[in-house]
Order: sequence, then C-alpha cells, then structure tokens
Amino acid sequence: MKSLFGYLFCIAIAVLMAVMIDGTGGVLIALILILALGLSMFVRYYLRNKLTVSIDCTHKLLSKGDTVDVNVKVLKHTRFPSPIIEIVLEGSEQLSAVKESGVRFSMLPNRQAQSTVISFRAVHSGLSYIKVRSFHITDFLGIAHNSEIALDQSSEIVLKIMPDVHDTGTQMDVIRTATDNIGFDDSEEETSETALASTGMPGYEHRNYSPGDPLKKINWKLSSKRGIYMVRLDEKLSVTSQVFILDVPRPGMIPAGFCEKADLIVEGALAMMSMLTMQGLETDFYYYIRGWHCMPIKTQGDVYLLAEQLAGFEPYESQERLPAEALKSGIAVCFTTAENDGSKLAEQLFSYHNVTFVVGENSGFTSSRGDFWTCSKDFEFKHLN
Repeated sequence: MKSLFGYLFCIAIAVLMAVMIDGTGGVLIALILILALGLSMFVRYYLRNKLTVSIDCTHKLLSKGDTVDVNVKVLKHTRFPSPIIEIVLEGSEQLSAVKESGVRFSMLPNRQAQSTVISFRAVHSGLSYIKVRSFHITDFLGIAHNSEIALDQSSEIVLKIMPDVHDTGTQMDVIRTATDNIGFDDSEEETSETALASTGMPGYEHRNYSPGDPLKKINWKLSSKRGIYMVRLDEKLSVTSQVFILDVPRPGMIPAGFCEKADLIVEGALAMMSMLTMQGLETDFYYYIRGWHCMPIKTQGDVYLLAEQLAGFEPYESQERLPAEALKSGIAVCFTTAENDGSKLAEQLFSYHNVTFVVGENSGFTSSRGDFWTCSKDFEFKHLN
C-alpha cells in the first residue's frame, strides 16, 4: 500500500510540474512512470510461468532434537530479471523452524538458479512433512499484490522422526505383572528332577536369587512365602510372549499438543519393551502403518529397530481398532493415546475385554472401567486401583 501511495505521489508531482513549471518535462516524467508500471506488470505476469521451486534435504530419517537443512532451489527459465520472490515453508507439528521459515530475494538476468537453506528442528516423533506454503512474486515497483505461483510435488518432502528409547530402570510391579502373564506357573512351590520323573508333572528346581539373574525366573508366590527371592533353575513350561498393541487413532481434527501426547505413549511403549528385554522377557508388538504389523521383540537391538519403524507412524483411521490376532492371546497390553473424554474413541476401548490399557496421566480413565496403568512423563508406570 505504501508503494502505491508513493507511485501516485510521483504521478501527482509530474502532473504538477507539467502544469506549473515545464509541460513537456512533466508529461515525459509521467509517461516514463506509466511505462515503468506497465513493464513491471508485464514482467511479473510473464515470470509466473517461468519460475519453479523445489525443496530437498540430505537425510530424511531423524532423531528427536536433530536439525535438518532444507535446500530451497528456484529455477528461472528466462533471461528476464526477476522482481522480489518470496518463499515460505511450513512444517508439520513435529517440526519447528530454527530461525525464519521464509526467504525473499530477486534474480539477476544472468542467474538462472538461486538456492538458499532453511533449517528445521525435530521436536516430536512420527511421520512429518515440510512443504512450500506459499511461493509469491511481486512487481518491480511493489505496487500490485503478490501473485502466487503454482506448486508441484517437488515442493514437499516427507520425513521420519524416531522416538527416543528411555532407560526406566527396573520397575518391579511391571516386571511381576509381565511374568504373571507369559506362561509361568507359580502354583508349584518347589520340585525336583526326581519328582518330575516319577509324577510326570511339570515343576522347577529353585535357589536363592543372585544379582544378575533374570527377573523373569523369580517365583513370586514362593518368594513371598519365604521372604526372599527364589529363582527357577529348570523351566518345564513353554513360555508365550506378552502381546503389546500401539493404539494411535486419529481424533478427527488433530488438536494442538496431540504430538506430545503421542510421544509419551510411543516412547512409554518402547521404554517398557526395553525394560522387559533386559530381563530376558520376549514380547510381540503390534503397530499400525498402512495396515497392522507385528514385530517380535527379543533383544535390545529389536527395540531400536522398532523405534526406527515407528518413525513412520501417524494417527490412523481403521475399522479394526485393535487387531483380532493380537487379542487371541487374552493377555494383550494396549498403549493408547485415547482419553476418557466421552468421545467415540474412548468408548470403543471399553468394548475390548481382557485387555490392559496404558494411558497418559490425567487421561480421565478410572479402574472402574477396566484394567488401566498410567505412564508419567518420567516413564514411571503405575496401576490404577
């Protein structure tokens, strides 16, 4: 608007000069100003179809806290110089601009390409994107409104941000619950190989717990009776894996702060996987990325492979909220981002039976509606009683 007022002021001065000082000079100045405006508008219109923009980056798999440099490249398919070009990038909620997310520049006649770098920082995990939000060109005089230039697929890049794997130490309540669920029978107090051979019944030899023994071998019932930890020496029962499910449904319009809540649940699940594998417990983990997938988790390395897979997760819309295959075990644990806010997403959870749910703190769930655990921001798991 200031440029328009300035231009009109110059025209008025030229007219005033033509009337009061020099008619020929004033008219000539006015004609030059009008010609400049026409030429400026022509170049602006002509360049709309002669400019293209593309963005790219060197690496598309990030960890939280990493910085990605986005190379913004503009090609000019003509010898005409360009007026001011303005480009603004936009990132998903998982990313934040390090400094400014936009640039302004012009291109000389001999310059056919112009590149610049805009940096973003990975804040939350999951599938994310960076795209060109606007690509505008103005005229040389800055009078007309910015003209938007059409964009193509090269104006968007997709990134994957890995969640962190936190070390939560050993949380005995979680370990004990897990060992209760994976097939050990603590009803047998103590047996021997001789008793096994004579009776044909499964049993265990026991000894006192020593530091470094896997916690999965502790016989909790016998330990509580004796007042000391007792460890099984001979496993006679087949051990089934604990089943975990990651539930990140799309809540309609994704609210602000949703990525932070999703981070807590995803990283809470990874923290529990890490804790269980350190105790020698095996798990099966189900997650949804364009369909349900299952990954067996046996070692700490598997946990980091799972974290890499979950770098591509996003809220999903699925008719099968929890996979039927995972629920067959009857001992499934579901990490969910749903909150007890009266929404359909929360009500769907209550229809699943024999499933333990892990939710964020202050999610509104109570033990009266099912078996719930909470995960704090420090990744401490507590059972809702």
